[in-house]
Amino acid sequence: MAGIKDYSTTQASNTSLNGISVAEGMLPSNLNNAIRALMKNTREWYNDAQFVIYGDGDGAFTSAYVSGTSFTINGVDVTAFYHVGRRVKITGSSTGTVFGTISSSSFSTNTIVNVTLDSGALQNEALVIYLAILTQTNNSIPTDVIDSGNLKSNSITTAKINSDAVTTAKIPDSAITTAKINADAVNGTKIADDSIDSEHLVDGSIDTAHIADSNITTAKIADSNVTTAKIADDAVTIGKIADAAIVVASEQSGHTPDDNTFYTTSASNTRFLNKDTSDLINSGQSWSASDNFIATTAAIDARVIDLVDDVGGFFPIANETSFPNTNPDVNDGAGTIVSIQAISSTRTPSGGTVSISSGTVGGSTVTITGCGSTVLTAGFGVLVETTTTLNTYTFHRLTPKATEVTTVASISSEITTVAGDTANIGTIATDLNGDDNIGTVATNIANVNLTGGSIANVNTTATNIAGVNSFAERYRVASSNPTSSLDSGDLAFVTGDSNLKFYNGSAWVAISPGIANVVDDSSPQLGGNLDLNSNDITGTGGIPSANLTGTINDGRLPTNISNKTLTGATVTTVYNGLVAGGDGGSNDGQIQLNCSQNSHGVKIKAPPHSAGQSYTLTLPSAITNGYFLKTDGSGNLSFAEVPQPTVPTVADVSQTIAPATATTINITGTNFVSIPQVQFINSSTGAITNANTVSFTNATTLSVNLTLASGNYFVRIENPDGNAGRSTNNILTASTAPSFTTAAGSLGTVAGDFSGTVFTVVGSSDSAITFSEVTSGGNVLTASSGANCTLATNGVITTSDFGGTSTAATLYNFTLRITDAEGQTVDRDFSLQSSFGATGGGQFN
Repeated sequence: MAGIKDYSTTQASNTSLNGISVAEGMLPSNLNNAIRALMKNTREWYNDAQFVIYGDGDGAFTSAYVSGTSFTINGVDVTAFYHVGRRVKITGSSTGTVFGTISSSSFSTNTIVNVTLDSGALQNEALVIYLAILTQTNNSIPTDVIDSGNLKSNSITTAKINSDAVTTAKIPDSAITTAKINADAVNGTKIADDSIDSEHLVDGSIDTAHIADSNITTAKIADSNVTTAKIADDAVTIGKIADAAIVVASEQSGHTPDDNTFYTTSASNTRFLNKDTSDLINSGQSWSASDNFIATTAAIDARVIDLVDDVGGFFPIANETSFPNTNPDVNDGAGTIVSIQAISSTRTPSGGTVSISSGTVGGSTVTITGCGSTVLTAGFGVLVETTTTLNTYTFHRLTPKATEVTTVASISSEITTVAGDTANIGTIATDLNGDDNIGTVATNIANVNLTGGSIANVNTTATNIAGVNSFAERYRVASSNPTSSLDSGDLAFVTGDSNLKFYNGSAWVAISPGIANVVDDSSPQLGGNLDLNSNDITGTGGIPSANLTGTINDGRLPTNISNKTLTGATVTTVYNGLVAGGDGGSNDGQIQLNCSQNSHGVKIKAPPHSAGQSYTLTLPSAITNGYFLKTDGSGNLSFAEVPQPTVPTVADVSQTIAPATATTINITGTNFVSIPQVQFINSSTGAITNANTVSFTNATTLSVNLTLASGNYFVRIENPDGNAGRSTNNILTASTAPSFTTAAGSLGTVAGDFSGTVFTVVGSSDSAITFSEVTSGGNVLTASSGANCTLATNGVITTSDFGGTSTAATLYNFTLRITDAEGQTVDRDFSLQSSFGATGGGQFN
């Protein structure tokens, strides 16, 4: 806004008045315009003469926003004028009109002024700074003119009153209340003698210090008011207690116990057991087994330990590697028995000593001496005795296996039977001492065992002994033809001519030579069907698959083919015909599907036996692409669509906010869950800023308060279940809105038909800005029928014929708009006045 603030203290520098040239050689037509502008400026100042736009005190100046409570006057030191305590008025399009007091000012490159505002805050925009006319010093207020009628109520504070300025004459009667008297300010000199009676004493205000010694007599103490708390420690002596309440030594024997008397120490010593008397056995005294003494608990503990020491200790461990790290004997000596439950690994003594590496729980070696040739066999228990040497023990004896003892106990009746058969046992003993047939059997025990191992065959032979005997009569071996006991059909192998012969009833006939064994025929053939006669074909080898033709009847196949591999076979079976069984142990049944090279395989395996499961998985009738197999709980499989998580989405709605300012916006989308985390991701740096607060409106709307630095941001929403979504584009922009530096209103008066630059409108933003005319109601500035001007995007207004065809003074009102790179806009109304010079005028030089 042009005005008096732009006037220079240097006369020659005043060449323009509200944009009207008043320089040397000014147009005559500018004179009346300049006078009118001067009148306008004077009136504007007069309308609010309390404040002036001081600026830097000399023409045009530059002021700038710094913070919500500070601004600068650039390039000049004006701290003497912007001094502490001076009132200010500041205006701006967003700031509005605010008032305040300067709290400090300083100068470096610019004068920085800090203010305490009555209310509101400065905004980051073009500001107009006004100073109050009156300064704190050298002001124009006459002396002795401010009376009580001109003072605001309650305006005289303590700081405004000089010391000792309030005299008695200034204080009305009865004006000093209790609240006005400082604590401890009323001392003895301020109170008249004998003026304080009991009515004016506060309850409880007379303390010990204010009662003279020996002044509380018995009469002053109310009955039953001396309580225990009022009696000092050790103040009640024996003389203060009634004689009937005390029982002395001479009275105790005839005294009947009650709750109203007590014994003296001498009476108690006579009546009760005394710890210090000879009736008591204390720890350390000799033990006496008598009914005339009582032992203390410490003496009892010592006595038990003595008895245990006499008996010897007992210390059980699990195995030979679980010995304690310290001597288990209470006296770290010999005598305590360590019982090993079971030897885990057989230990053979060397020189009568067994050495056990890592025998203690801490890993030290344990030595057991005195074993002799006794092997510490696994499974047996062992008793050893401690010695005075750490980790060295003396062998005592083996203890039997509990299972074997149990076994012997279970056959006690058999043992009893043996014990009752001493006669037979004696017979055996006699044989051992005489014929020694038992010894002979023992010598040939291998043959006996062989016979015993084939006892079934022996029994079979015994059952068929007649046939055995018959065969012995039928077949014989001799060097020549037998001549006795001849029966038709007898066989004989005659070694003299190496012939097998049979007797035909009258002579021995040699059996014609042929194949002695089937194995001798390298290419045997059957002349007919081979009847196995319920026998098997056994031995190694097999029948080549090329020699197998036709179908092997089921009846010819074994019921169970185990441990066999069918290579390259096609197995066809019927319902319930193919079973992959388990091994009866821990391996469950499985089917393996190999790769083409049989180097890898995938198995389908049954659940373990412990699961107790029996069910059928039935495959679906058709395949659906991209779906997965699921079961209905009864084993019926079907293809189902893969479930997708419900994730939030952010609507692609662009918004712009002011930077570094807490702002509340609405974010829309879908699938919001109360209350999500909202983040803003800078599209250039990737920096993440969390929302200040998030308020859940519904599943499609969030109210979010945020503070962002300048930049473009993606919006990310994360629901409490961890599912998140981000906006496709950087939909949020933090940018300072553009603002006009040029004040609204008249831009000046321009001569009609003027050609050249009319005015330059100035504005600012944190990004590039462009100027344009708002033409929603029709353009005025740029219309040929209007001001006939051109507005450049940088704010420069030019013309080749101001006013166009108009020949009369005209006021052109129009609206300009600033648009920044983020699309933010601000509009301001301006006007230009055309003028045509007065007739008969002249030129001023």
